Amino acid sequence: MKRRNDATYVADLDPYKRIFPYIMKRRSDSVVYHQFSLDLTHGVKFIKELNKTSPGDHPYRVFELFLAALLRTFVLRPHLNRFWMNCDCWQRNELSLNFVVKEDYTDEAPEHSAIVYFKENMTLPEIAERINKTIENSRSGGTENDTDAAIEFFLKFPKWIIRLVVLVARILDRYGIAPKALRDADGLHATAFIANLGSINLAGSPHHHLYEWGTTSIFITMGMMRRKRIIDENENYSYIDTMEIGVSLDERIADGFYFIKSIGVLQNLLKNPEQLMERPVIPSPGPTLKEVRHSKKIAKRKRRKERKSA
Repeated sequence: MKRRNDATYVADLDPYKRIFPYIMKRRSDSVVYHQFSLDLTHGVKFIKELNKTSPGDHPYRVFELFLAALLRTFVLRPHLNRFWMNCDCWQRNELSLNFVVKEDYTDEAPEHSAIVYFKENMTLPEIAERINKTIENSRSGGTENDTDAAIEFFLKFPKWIIRLVVLVARILDRYGIAPKALRDADGLHATAFIANLGSINLAGSPHHHLYEWGTTSIFITMGMMRRKRIIDENENYSYIDTMEIGVSLDERIADGFYFIKSIGVLQNLLKNPEQLMERPVIPSPGPTLKEVRHSKKIAKRKRRKERKSA
């Protein structure tokens, strides 16, 4: 029985997909880059209205809205929350994001990697609250930043010990027996890694590489939000709020049609952000390995009976 302590084995893959890790062994072999523009016009209006009617300690921002829409997309399109390890495809048991928090906007200010876990049925207010708490804790040097603490601890040892520890951690992760504390410490076992480049006034969204370490299959960059002028066929013009998004992903987790349809789901959520205030209908999980094997046996017996009766 194939098992991991952080994911469930995907048993119903097509045969041609199962050969992928033998042809494309690394994420760098199967990485696909895509860049697109999101229409945030309705989302920005929704946030402004929400901040007027429901003022809180932290006003809602485009960052929280985008992450909430992204998380909802992962819930509705669960193949995006998969990864390949040891030539097998796995469905992650947790929904999480990793992003870098800089303590201050100066060259000398340290930055921290923060991994945040979410429940699948969370709404926009709940997601925004969890994100803001994580950012506050990271900027205040809180103790919840396991990544920095773990790195500082191991860097005190000689290099050969560090190499040995990394090797052991890689083996544990390969066979799915690495403890959760170890996965949390490195930050590269999240559903996706997010880089908010708009916070440093970068309009574009350059692509980022994927890491061979860990299990993260998607890396997303967010550009700065810009207002764009649109002219229709009657030469009437209007303005929309847009943001460039860059995605680097492991194409082995799903096919191109699934990815493009997922982008459509994301855009729809941002055009209709009211959906993020309601709890989603969570899709049912796929069949287990035992169920797949059982169905194959039944199908095989059925074919045998058809041959005998023919």
